Amino acid sequence: MEDVTDAWTGNLSKPKQRRKVPPAFRLAWRALLVVIGLSTVGLGFVRFVDTFEASGAYRSAPLCGTPAAGDVVPCIRQESGRVTKKSVSSDDDSVTYLLTISRETAPTDEYDVSRAFYWDVEVGTTVDLMVWKDSVVRVVYHGHQADQRNIPWWDVLEIALLIGAGTSLVAYRLGTADRWAWGSVLLIAVPTVIATGTGCVVLIACQWSFAVTLTLAILAWLITAAIAATVVSEL
Repeated sequence: MEDVTDAWTGNLSKPKQRRKVPPAFRLAWRALLVVIGLSTVGLGFVRFVDTFEASGAYRSAPLCGTPAAGDVVPCIRQESGRVTKKSVSSDDDSVTYLLTISRETAPTDEYDVSRAFYWDVEVGTTVDLMVWKDSVVRVVYHGHQADQRNIPWWDVLEIALLIGAGTSLVAYRLGTADRWAWGSVLLIAVPTVIATGTGCVVLIACQWSFAVTLTLAILAWLITAAIAATVVSEL
């Protein structure tokens, strides 16, 4: 090792040697980060399951004021609404039929209905509204029924952040050992969070069976994690 002359004192000094981190410590540190990442992903899945079940709980809830409801809280409350406007929104792939309905207990809002539902009502028509926790979950009129997709956006954001951050951390530690690759965590975290949030919205809105939903969610995560790990390894 060559001596180095101090520019200020003229004294000879040896450059500082960087301390090497023991391999066992490096391995333990990587394992700890993987465990933290997987735990974060697991927490995200727990929140997803809770949100999914809460979003579809109204399907099996009793109607308020009926013997089946008893003292059950919450229950589905039935209200009347009046159609104040009809509109059609279209793009290259689909056509959306919207009814603007006024309520006595809440602000006027738009509701997505089927084509047959849309053409069977007029401005001024009175429809039945099924309300769950202050949100309209179903619009009913003369045999027509239109379930509404009420997405809990803040819950979806929390789920996406937990799963996205955990996945990125796991992918980083399993995909590479380079110190500078910490920056790649942020690089893959953003698209992972966006993909996770989009998947949550689709699964919550579709309300398939719990087994199907959870299976699809796990498969989607495994694919996302594999892609993320591959991307990190290539950086």
